[in-house]
Amino acid sequence: MKRETISQALNTLDERHIRETAVFDPGAMQKPPERIQAMKTKRILTLALAAALILALGVAAYAVSGIHAARQQELKADMHIAESHTESYVEYEVPEDSSDGLVLLSAINDGEFQRVYVNVSPVTEEQLAKYPETWHFAWKLKGNLINGEEHWGVASPRLNPDRSVSGREAILAAIREDAYDAETQTLMLSCEISDSAIREVQQKTGAESVELTVAAWDSQAQADAGVESVAEWLNAQPSFGTVSFRPTDQELVVFDLGHFLYHDEESGRELELAALELSPTSAVWRVRYEGMEEIYAARDQAELIAWGEAEGRMLDGTAIVFSDGTTFSQPGFLADPYENGSVNCYIGWERAIDIHNVQRIVLGDQVLWEK
Repeated sequence: MKRETISQALNTLDERHIRETAVFDPGAMQKPPERIQAMKTKRILTLALAAALILALGVAAYAVSGIHAARQQELKADMHIAESHTESYVEYEVPEDSSDGLVLLSAINDGEFQRVYVNVSPVTEEQLAKYPETWHFAWKLKGNLINGEEHWGVASPRLNPDRSVSGREAILAAIREDAYDAETQTLMLSCEISDSAIREVQQKTGAESVELTVAAWDSQAQADAGVESVAEWLNAQPSFGTVSFRPTDQELVVFDLGHFLYHDEESGRELELAALELSPTSAVWRVRYEGMEEIYAARDQAELIAWGEAEGRMLDGTAIVFSDGTTFSQPGFLADPYENGSVNCYIGWERAIDIHNVQRIVLGDQVLWEK
């Protein structure tokens, strides 16, 4: 708490006691000297207690604000924001008087999703110990509806990108080290919100800013209450709060790969790798193959799985080479439905890369694009 705030508070207390002393008439009241001394002592003790209380509240507020600022610094360092020269990352101003509730930290836009990082409190040790078995966290955007019902998405404790853990105890240990502050009962969460959901809300409201609510829920309590709908249960629970934020802009470079043809030896299928849309934290590979529009329209699961496996084998061999000779590759992907003449294979990651420093794009020993 600021020094002048404490002084103002003490001055206010002092003025109140001065007014009380001004109407005190020893001649009329006929109080003995020890009574006057007792009043003076009581006043001194009152001022001292008030000052101690204000200082204690100030220390607590500083501790909470401090953990928010510390998390922001950790995010920037973990995500390599400075090294990657990322422009689509934004850091929100933390209120000086922030206390329990929901606090916006940072966000980054990867073209498909807006990743919003927040702190929530209070989250007790007992509650955290139930994660992820019965204790969960969720977010929603005001006005984002699916089949007429408010849509909630999963919010997850944000871990260091270098983490690779499995098993409940190992996960909890990592959360306590990377995302939880026991002193302030504050937990850092990552909310991955689709850009399409944000656009839907913006179109409905006509505003660029959207409202984000974050809550926690006990799935065991929900089951015991006999409530089947998670959305219904969450809407009835107290939230950590609601904040309004303006989504960050997308930062994107598109690489034309010259309609590269890939032959999948295992299945005998041929695929065309047409383009790469690259953001600091994601890639969208545009893939084409014969009959893809009809396959997606018919929802032929056997064919979709077979082509998806071929896509995976192809993309597993791709890599991005930077001007300093370092390479980057990321396994796994999510395939969007056929759209605008291609199947869009999305891959996301946590640590930002410098998309303006790409020298080559390769598939095995074949160069797909070169600067």
